[in-house]
Amino acid sequence: MSILPFCGTIYNPDKFTNLSDIIAPPYDVITPEERRFLLSRSKYNSARLILGEKKTGDYFEDEFYSGAKELIKSWHEEGILCKREQPGLYFLHQFFTGPDGEQHIRKGFIALMPIEPLGADTVRAHERTHNGPIKDRLRLTATTEVNFSQIFLTYQDKENKIIHLLDEAVPKAIKKLTGKNEDTGVENICYLIEDEDVITQVQDLMEDKPVFIADGHHRYETLTQYRDQRLKETGFTEIDANYIMAYFACAQDTGLKVYPTHRSLRGLPDFSYQILLDKLMKYFTIEKIDAEDIELGSDHRIMVMSNEDGDPILLRLKDEAFNELRHRLKDPILAEMDTVILEEIVLKEILKLTDDDIQHHRYIEYHRDLDEFWEALRAGSQVGWIMNYPDNNILFEIGGRGLKLPQKSTFFFPKLPTGMVFRELED
Repeated sequence: MSILPFCGTIYNPDKFTNLSDIIAPPYDVITPEERRFLLSRSKYNSARLILGEKKTGDYFEDEFYSGAKELIKSWHEEGILCKREQPGLYFLHQFFTGPDGEQHIRKGFIALMPIEPLGADTVRAHERTHNGPIKDRLRLTATTEVNFSQIFLTYQDKENKIIHLLDEAVPKAIKKLTGKNEDTGVENICYLIEDEDVITQVQDLMEDKPVFIADGHHRYETLTQYRDQRLKETGFTEIDANYIMAYFACAQDTGLKVYPTHRSLRGLPDFSYQILLDKLMKYFTIEKIDAEDIELGSDHRIMVMSNEDGDPILLRLKDEAFNELRHRLKDPILAEMDTVILEEIVLKEILKLTDDDIQHHRYIEYHRDLDEFWEALRAGSQVGWIMNYPDNNILFEIGGRGLKLPQKSTFFFPKLPTGMVFRELED
């Protein structure tokens, strides 16, 4: 993938030595209560730019979009924001404790890349997009002409040469931006690297590498539609909107973690746990286990199921059921994902949920960690499933084949902070 450095817009380092009161999570994970908390921390918190007060249908209030544009302008005039004059890369380190309870460091860099059609040799995707979120983000982008958040991409680099190169370039960094997400405890340290030799080496190493959208499918589609809109409006072919701001993480880096999202059902009519168990025996071997013995692994043919009383059992997919599933799916590789096995065999075939039920989260609840999962069962969920860690290499291969996975098949943690760097578009 051809990447480019860019002149990013950052909060003025002379006024903000630490960005903990300024940064925010991605807009789509911020609740109304969290938004109010973020705004209370600073009148310059970046949540003001990415999230309105109340959504009606697909859009926030009209004043939000025009107000975000005016805020950007006024914050430049006040010296709150400043745009760099020299193109650079932003090397982001995130120190975090994952849902697994382990401490990690994830490293990646922020740069621009051309908006390309999805494909095995360009941009690989694995999620379906929906029009609702795109409408809102498209309106915000068109009104403000700003990329506020990066899309999250991974790339293959078996020797991790790019990250090693950037590590060695840290002493050459022009700026060091820091900020902690108090809610998750994630420490963010971002180094602005403007050294032309380093940038050229990164560009050379990234050339011809396909990338995989880990998070941000809707943002990628939004910027694609914005690009098409601007091409039509300007009549030009070479415009800023041809490029998107992205965060690039190496799939082989030990700090890149992909976590599972667990599932439970609530409110399903005429549900019987015993009838479900009886029907599962056709497809799975079933074994009782103790809750303290549950270990998340990467074997896609094994999952843990629990009833509302919190009594777990181990489900192991039988060979004949696995082979039958492989043959009826669009591509056999999809059967390598436990989320596909759960959706196709348990939710659709046994429990008769429809695609519409699943798409609109009808009856289905999603849980990021096990504490939340067990609490859901105690609070009225009828049944639940503990999923395994997704395999990075399988995800990359699935994306390369143009295949789509069930919703929330991956959970890349931590999320990227909004507010470290923005990218203002010019034509």
